[in-house]
Amino acid sequence: MRRLALVFLAVFATTGLVTVAKEDGNVEAAPTYSQIVDNSDEDHFRANGGWGTSSYGVGVNGDDYRFARPSNKSPSSAQFRVEIPEDGDYAVYARWPKVKGLSSAAPVEVVTSSGIERTKVNQQKNGGQWVRIGIYGMKAGDDYSIRFSPRASGKEYIGTDAVKVEQVSTSAPAPQESSAPAANSEGEEVVEAAKEYDGTAYRLGGASRSGIDCSGLTMLVYEEFGVTLPHSMSRQYDEGSTVPKGQEQPGDLVFFDEHDDGISHVGIYAGDGKIVHASDYFDEVVESDMKDLDGYVGATRLI
Repeated sequence: MRRLALVFLAVFATTGLVTVAKEDGNVEAAPTYSQIVDNSDEDHFRANGGWGTSSYGVGVNGDDYRFARPSNKSPSSAQFRVEIPEDGDYAVYARWPKVKGLSSAAPVEVVTSSGIERTKVNQQKNGGQWVRIGIYGMKAGDDYSIRFSPRASGKEYIGTDAVKVEQVSTSAPAPQESSAPAANSEGEEVVEAAKEYDGTAYRLGGASRSGIDCSGLTMLVYEEFGVTLPHSMSRQYDEGSTVPKGQEQPGDLVFFDEHDDGISHVGIYAGDGKIVHASDYFDEVVESDMKDLDGYVGATRLI
C-alpha cells in the first residue's frame, strides 16, 4: 500500500539546475530555485580515496553512494559543489540510504554567508529520503559549500548520497501575508502524537507499538483524542469533513490511490508539505514529503 515515487531519481543534470513550477498541485508552492547534486557528478562532488562506493541499501539516489569510517586524520570531507544564484536564505537537504551501520551523529558542514555552520544528523533514521539539514543564509556563487566530515566518534560509517538546495528567500521585499487558514492547535497535537510512533515497525494489519500499518496508525492516534476510526483506509476517508486541495492543516488525514484501483494509503498531514505515515516502503513509521507519494486523492478533517 505504499511505494514512494522518488521525484529526483536521475543523477544531477548537466546544468545543475532544476526549474520547478510555482504551483504544482501540492499543498505548498514550489521553490523558485532548486538544485540537486548527486555523488556521481564528478564536476560537483569530490572525495579522496578513503571514501568507499556502494549501491547496497534502500532508497539510493542514482546508482550508488559514498561512505567512510570515522577518522580524525583521513579521509578528508566529502564535498558537494552547489550553485547559489543570489544572496538569500536556502534550505539544505541531504540523502543517505536506508542501510545498517551508519552513524547516529554524522557531521555536516555548510558554508554560509557568516562562516561555516556545523551540525550532526542521525543517519540511522530517515534513510532513502530527503532530510532537511536546516535553513542557511548563503552567498551567490558556485562552491563546495556542503560537506560531510568523517571526524566523528564511534565506529559507524558516515554516508553521503546526494544534496539539495532550495531557495527560501532573497533580498527582495517580503511577500504579503498568506491567506492560508490558521493552524489548528489541536491538529498540531495530533501530529506530535503521531510522531511518537516514529520508527515503529510496519506490519500489515498491525495496530500496536510492535507493528502497525497506515490505517492502524491513524486509528490509534485519533483514539487518543476521542475519535473512533475504523481500521480501514477507504472507510476512514468517509469520516470527518472534506478539505479542499491546498487547504490541508496539521492533523488532517490525507489519502492516496497509488495504483489506480482505489484508496491504498493514508497518513497524517504534518504541515510544510509533509506527512507522518506507516510506510511499507521504509518498513516503519516515518515523516515524508507528501509530493513524493503517488495518487493524492484528498483530505478529511476530524477535529
